[in-house]
Amino acid sequence: MSAAAGAEQAFRAYSADVRAYLDRIYDESLREYAFHGSTADDVAEWQRRARPALRRLIGLEAMDAALGRHRPSVELGEEEDLGAYTRRHGRLLVEPNVWIPFWLLAPRGRGPFPLALTPHGHDSRGHDTSAGIAADEAHAAIIREEDRDVAVQAVRRGFLAIAPATRGISADGVPDIHGWHGNRDCHSQFVHCLLAGRTAIAERVWDMGRFLDWALAELPVDRRFVLMLGNSGGGMITTYAAACDERIGTTIPSCSFSLYVRPDGKVSHCTCNTVPGILRFGEFYDVAGLISPRHLLLVTGRHDPLHVPAHVDMAVARLRRIYEAAGAGERFEHRYGEAGHRFYADLMWPFVDRAMAELKG
Repeated sequence: MSAAAGAEQAFRAYSADVRAYLDRIYDESLREYAFHGSTADDVAEWQRRARPALRRLIGLEAMDAALGRHRPSVELGEEEDLGAYTRRHGRLLVEPNVWIPFWLLAPRGRGPFPLALTPHGHDSRGHDTSAGIAADEAHAAIIREEDRDVAVQAVRRGFLAIAPATRGISADGVPDIHGWHGNRDCHSQFVHCLLAGRTAIAERVWDMGRFLDWALAELPVDRRFVLMLGNSGGGMITTYAAACDERIGTTIPSCSFSLYVRPDGKVSHCTCNTVPGILRFGEFYDVAGLISPRHLLLVTGRHDPLHVPAHVDMAVARLRRIYEAAGAGERFEHRYGEAGHRFYADLMWPFVDRAMAELKG
């Protein structure tokens, strides 16, 4: 049975009443900021209204109001010479009492360098993974076989790369010390965020913004070339961050883009990525549409069990309409990798090269 057929079979497993209930509460006519235009002017006007609405919905506007005077500070460790590049561990104070650890990988030379920011998904060693630092041989094999050392890939291509930890996934959030949230630290973080009028997505987007603030102000960065890429939950952060922050010029979410709710009723993403009321805003393609007309590559594993190609294709088609309306269809691509839930270096970097060549003029 194909993945799509299996998904439809799962949908039929719902009772008629449950199917009718889901159809009613997810009715597309209820999406206030769904894009319905056809021209570049329509896109610009829609983004003018929709971007602040998204920031408000996820809780980022509230964080701005509460933390607007906070200035991130950084602590950096000793520099390691790795031959082609250097590596330093550090931590950034993104808000009072919240330090986010990261690796900073820098190429040889004085710069300025293009910047790559690589948030990770559900991997407790995620920022180590991104920086190619393996805990053991099994971890090293995963890094090698699934192209997960994305910060190393970036620095070898001349980028100054920041590999940050993801709040609530690495050891920098509110741990589930009582096991009341399924022994999932990310769920614990999510619940505490909701109680305070935030979301975990907002906190992670906030953190990426503070890394950008610091890097653009203090590091030898060419601000024309800011790349963000992430896989799975890191791809969710990447999409939301680029939708909210126009400083991010090239965006590559991997194994994360589809419909919020599949036609079979399944929600493919971890609970910690939930934004209450998001389907009163729009679908995921409306959020991603806020990235246009900037460069956006979506990568999907054809055999990723979380994201059925038929449903991915539906979302991609709707997003493509936004890019084409913006007059930027050539800046948007979707590619399938012929494996599962992982990075695909062979698909990502040629797109980055083309984007950089265009931006250089």
